[in-house]
Amino acid sequence: MQHYDVIVVGAGPAGTTAARHCAKSNLKTLLLEKERIPRYKPCAGGVSLAAAGELDFPIPDSLIERRCCGMSVIFGTLGNRVDCGSTIAYMVTRSSFDAYLVEKAAETGAEVQDRNACQSISVDGLGVTIRAERGVYRANVLVGADGFHSRVLKSLRPGFDRDEIRFCVIAELPITGARIYKMLGDRVEINFSFIDKGYAWLFPKAEYISAGVGGLPEKSKTIIQYFRNYLGMHGFRGNQKIRGCFLPVSRFRHDVYTDRMLLVGDAAGFVDAFSGEGIRFAIASGRLAAQAVRYCHERNTFSAAALKVYQDSCRDLMADDLLQSIRLTDLLFRYPRLLLGTAVVNDSLLRRYLMTITGEISFCEYADWVKMRLPLFLFNRIFRRKKSI
Repeated sequence: MQHYDVIVVGAGPAGTTAARHCAKSNLKTLLLEKERIPRYKPCAGGVSLAAAGELDFPIPDSLIERRCCGMSVIFGTLGNRVDCGSTIAYMVTRSSFDAYLVEKAAETGAEVQDRNACQSISVDGLGVTIRAERGVYRANVLVGADGFHSRVLKSLRPGFDRDEIRFCVIAELPITGARIYKMLGDRVEINFSFIDKGYAWLFPKAEYISAGVGGLPEKSKTIIQYFRNYLGMHGFRGNQKIRGCFLPVSRFRHDVYTDRMLLVGDAAGFVDAFSGEGIRFAIASGRLAAQAVRYCHERNTFSAAALKVYQDSCRDLMADDLLQSIRLTDLLFRYPRLLLGTAVVNDSLLRRYLMTITGEISFCEYADWVKMRLPLFLFNRIFRRKKSI
């Protein structure tokens, strides 16, 4: 049986970041991935400027398929386009992007084993034992970075609460770069017209578009039909391969640590409820997890009391913003005609929102800014609408 200081399960942005920083701290690190690397990941593939800023190295140009500088927003008959004049997000293919992050982890000394799924976990006073497809391993600490269906999460609790779960369907649509530019330019498209309490999107890549619709899981059958309607509206007809996935949206009710175990990224529920962005918080939580693991090794204690420092760090860094995003999302979809209708046609609201994507302001700062101006925005919209009749 091989022994490590830390084992990380899952080789996405959260797991690779945790493994890389642990290895940089001279901790013997094993990164386990159940799929063959590179592996497919259902994801729109937008790396916000804020997410890129969480990395301590630049994203290579070879991985960047398009630099997006703005967005098109649609709600019913209303539509708007806003451009920042500079990059707000990098468009990537997740299989290539994640494989590069695995390489960076390996460069620092992390041992990587793909096609080796974690099958069971047991904890005792001396360590944690992981039984995987191709071996049995021991470690002082286990980091669960294995996504929504996390086996590590199930060692802590059954899973996510019902109101913490979202569902989306995604397809990659092959199309020439020239046609992509004609359709979207260097903007992403967000369309709130197709589903209640959710939205559709188009993210432009080099030679394909990542398209999807997301909403509440109880509307999954409806979401698939709305998605086909959305694709048809854009001229995509036929049998595109559609994949579904769940997104966890933590309301920070539950711990993301216990004796000798931590949860990061999607396994912890660190996803923005409004945008669906998870990469930024995956990278951030992976870094914070590595700091906590190093802290515990320096003190030679791996109890829940010691690992609580990780949860405290996550709450300090991201809880306020993620919870504020949930509150604002709930409010928008409670009064969509009034609030979404106002937001879509308001350039300053949209431009200010893009500043949260670049990391220039936090989501809480954005929400405070909106609260101060919302009465005026609503008055202007109602007054102008009445005036035009």
